Amino acid sequence: MPRVLSFALAALAGLLAIIVVEHSTGSIEAFRLWYWLAAMPALCIVSAILGYANPHHAWRWGVIPLLAQWLWQLYGEESQIGTGNLGPFAHVVIFAMYVLAAVPCVLAAEIAAYFARKHRADREAAKSA
Repeated sequence: MPRVLSFALAALAGLLAIIVVEHSTGSIEAFRLWYWLAAMPALCIVSAILGYANPHHAWRWGVIPLLAQWLWQLYGEESQIGTGNLGPFAHVVIFAMYVLAAVPCVLAAEIAAYFARKHRADREAAKSA
């Protein structure tokens, strides 16, 4: 799979996950619940698939969906970040939240990339034997 298509797919998955959860929940408590119960596992699966398909620098397939979500939070509809008493510091807090949330996706992508490299090495060894 071409890397540009993988980048676009990862970003689109991140955007779709947050938009669907935002529009289908009414309160912040429901948003948090469904974000962690549905959106994050789906993003981990997408990251793992992309990590298996493109094992070189697989960590980026876990970071890109959350980076897209962070950008959506900054520039998306009705963004309120940075308008309160915290000012620009709120941007740093939100960014740190998404960095920490990216850890499970990065782990899923790296584990899938490990198995992809191992599978390819085993296949090469079988060809040369």
